[in-house]
Amino acid sequence: MNLKMANAVLAEIEDGLNGGLATIDLFSKSTGMTVAGIRSSPKACALFNILSERITETIKKSGLPVPEYVSQTLLRLGEDASVMIVVIDLTEKYRMGLAVDCNKAQLGVLVSVVLPDAIPRLREALH
Repeated sequence: MNLKMANAVLAEIEDGLNGGLATIDLFSKSTGMTVAGIRSSPKACALFNILSERITETIKKSGLPVPEYVSQTLLRLGEDASVMIVVIDLTEKYRMGLAVDCNKAQLGVLVSVVLPDAIPRLREALH
């Protein structure tokens, strides 16, 4: 694992979201414990790790035609959907979770620019 590289990519994610990143963590799927982050939230990592497992199990049991390689969860929260929680499976061992203020960061930039650039580099850093 290359934590220096991982932290550099996390910093680039923060920069790309123009002040809209509330928190970001890379965390273990087996323990829910954070291994790197910016304004880390250990409690959120542990709880969203459990939630991610349950969502994956639910999709499998539901029979919905969702490919197994689709391994990210996007949740919009608040009456005006101003907060987005994103959880992405990066490797067999690690996930990334982030909370984004949608009033400051553009959703299109997050899903079309920032994440596609960062995900492969984080996967490389975590191997």
